[in-house]
Amino acid sequence: MEDSDLSIIEQALEGDTNAFEILVQRHLKLVYNFVYQLSGNADEANDITQEVFVKIWKNLKKFDPKQNFRTWIFSIARNTTIDYFRKKKSIPFGDMEIGEDTSFEDSLADDEMLPDEVFEQKEIGTFLEKTLQTLSLEERTIILLHDKEDLTFEEMGKILHKPMNTVKSQYRRAIINFRKHIIKPRHN
Repeated sequence: MEDSDLSIIEQALEGDTNAFEILVQRHLKLVYNFVYQLSGNADEANDITQEVFVKIWKNLKKFDPKQNFRTWIFSIARNTTIDYFRKKKSIPFGDMEIGEDTSFEDSLADDEMLPDEVFEQKEIGTFLEKTLQTLSLEERTIILLHDKEDLTFEEMGKILHKPMNTVKSQYRRAIINFRKHIIKPRHN
């Protein structure tokens, strides 16, 4: 039986270095995928993810065990990504290119599918990923937290430091904006 995050956190706080490694292994993919979807760049996502785990390690003693650990991690990941791009300032969020090394659609491919189905699905995934990158960082964050990470609006409110109803409204507006980008006519 796997130990809960809380018991592993307790072990890490007592000086067990292996316990923190277990936390990193458990949550690395989750954090990386979230940061990658926000940044759109694999190299930047690697750098930011590493910084996120350094912050988690340094601040683990500040974690409130009454809170959801996953929510706390997403909050750190979001804030670290924002800080990273504030320091960089030269790249507007809407103009970021999607990294070609790793992509969301790769995780969607099913070995049982026919080649034409895989190709079509990959094209749709690439289109959706590029469309997501046209949204503001706030809109991307809200959509990813809700739709990809399956967080509730209440959990999202804690991460974003906003009332739940505000988050719901912002989510609705983000989805409407995302749909506008998907259905807008293409002129070449």
